[in-house]
Amino acid sequence: MPPPPRRRPTKPKRLPPELPATLGGVLDWRHGHWSDVRAQCRYCPEVTNLRDIYGRPAHKVCAEEAARRWVEEQNERYENER
Repeated sequence: MPPPPRRRPTKPKRLPPELPATLGGVLDWRHGHWSDVRAQCRYCPEVTNLRDIYGRPAHKVCAEEAARRWVEEQNERYENER
């Protein structure tokens, strides 16, 4: 009598990564975003020591809000082209 067929061990299904509920906190501001020179934020009239990834003055909150708006605009354009 032949041995019973072997069953492959089942792997647990991989779940997609969980995204944050809001976009805030997604940009990495840990290194290289500080300047000793204060300048006006490119998004609002306040002054800041922070710099965005291009070296331009920007508050973290302002830059993340701009990124969120840009993503929404791109998604809207994509949906309108379908």
